[in-house]
Amino acid sequence: TPAFEAWKKANTFAQKQMGYVAVGLPIKTGDIASDKARKLADLIEQFTRDDNRFSVGQSILLRDVKEEHLLALYRALEKLDLHRIGFHKINDIVTCPGTDTCNLGIASSMGLADELQKLIETEFYSLINTHDIQIKISGCMNACGQHSMASIGFHGSSLKAADKRVLPALQVLLGGATLGNGEGKIADKVIKVPSKRGPKVL
Repeated sequence: TPAFEAWKKANTFAQKQMGYVAVGLPIKTGDIASDKARKLADLIEQFTRDDNRFSVGQSILLRDVKEEHLLALYRALEKLDLHRIGFHKINDIVTCPGTDTCNLGIASSMGLADELQKLIETEFYSLINTHDIQIKISGCMNACGQHSMASIGFHGSSLKAADKRVLPALQVLLGGATLGNGEGKIADKVIKVPSKRGPKVL
């Protein structure tokens, strides 16, 4: 099906070992329920060997999947709603927990990630496979969400309105990257906006 072919193009990678592929599973905001994780563990035992990994992008990489088993794996992942395309792509957004659980959080980084992901997948779907853009969000300036190393980064902040009210805000950063060989580029701060304008900024 077109859905399977799109998933295969975006989420699978040929290994050096002939006939084997690695399969990336983008985990939304790096958050997976325990019952779903147990079912995924069963699939891992069924379809892969011993070397599977959690990625720095808060997703899961399955290794040593036989190429002829890809369709069966896709159908099994579909039942768990783990078949979303975009492993380490623009819609696979890295985020810290933010105000959901962190006492230092100023912004709801996971909530913002949800909104931005929906925006990308409905209005900018073509960018998923055509552009190498990373979005990362931290709930505060401490960079637990790696915002300073992202093509587009956000971190929680605040703004003071004219009537002296304090508004939740997002600091927007652009141009960060991991360049390979242990080298990287720190993103530049560009503008600070009210939090509710995050999707429009993107």
